[in-house]
Amino acid sequence: MFDFKKWVPHQWKTKMPDDWGWETHSGHAYKDIKEAYARGEVTKNDVIEFEIKNRESIEQREFRWKQYHQMKEAEQQQIKDFQGWKSHGKSWLGRILDQGRHFTKWWWTRPKKSVGKGKMKQSSITGGWSQEYVPDKTRSVRDWLQAASHGEAFKGKNNFNPDTLKMNKPTPEMQRKSDEAKKERQRQKWELIMTETDNFGRGWHGIDRSAPGRGGGKPKQVRVTFSDKRVYKGKEKTAKTKTKK
Repeated sequence: MFDFKKWVPHQWKTKMPDDWGWETHSGHAYKDIKEAYARGEVTKNDVIEFEIKNRESIEQREFRWKQYHQMKEAEQQQIKDFQGWKSHGKSWLGRILDQGRHFTKWWWTRPKKSVGKGKMKQSSITGGWSQEYVPDKTRSVRDWLQAASHGEAFKGKNNFNPDTLKMNKPTPEMQRKSDEAKKERQRQKWELIMTETDNFGRGWHGIDRSAPGRGGGKPKQVRVTFSDKRVYKGKEKTAKTKTKK
């Protein structure tokens, strides 16, 4: 049967599709503005404007597609070569050499263990090697707690800081993340109450978002409704001003 794909020009294979996504640079700032949008501090239009302003160029997008496609083709070729060697052995290696291509000795050579006690296992598809995870010998809870109190519970582990086990209070970074998570939980709880009570029976077309029973000395909590999903059912609208002629 005629295989048309074998005769397709290479540049056709690597042509970038129209639905290939864009990458946004400034990752930390992008994360911050998305979190601000989740808290209701910015609008969706602000997020879209940030994405357009900080996204990759057209050349970078096309290069990323070609790089992805070529890596995928290389992986498929590796699978094909390994399966050919498994089926035909030395004759397949001779054919590869005649074509001026290269092969790897790791198809039949077991690499040494880098660390740990796990066995090295070879993939039956790609021929790549990986080491299975084998946990350390278990110890009793009492012995583990005693070792932890001296900072020796994970002694010998790579990139482990024993001072972590001796902490008696959270670090400023841990406290900051905890405070942000607490605020987010409170916001979600308040939004749920507002939605279930239909803004305490007032509806959504007004700007009053105050809780009942606030007393006379506490100011009202208001919110502009131009981008409120409960008002416009998920469709953002912008305010329009009329000028007198």
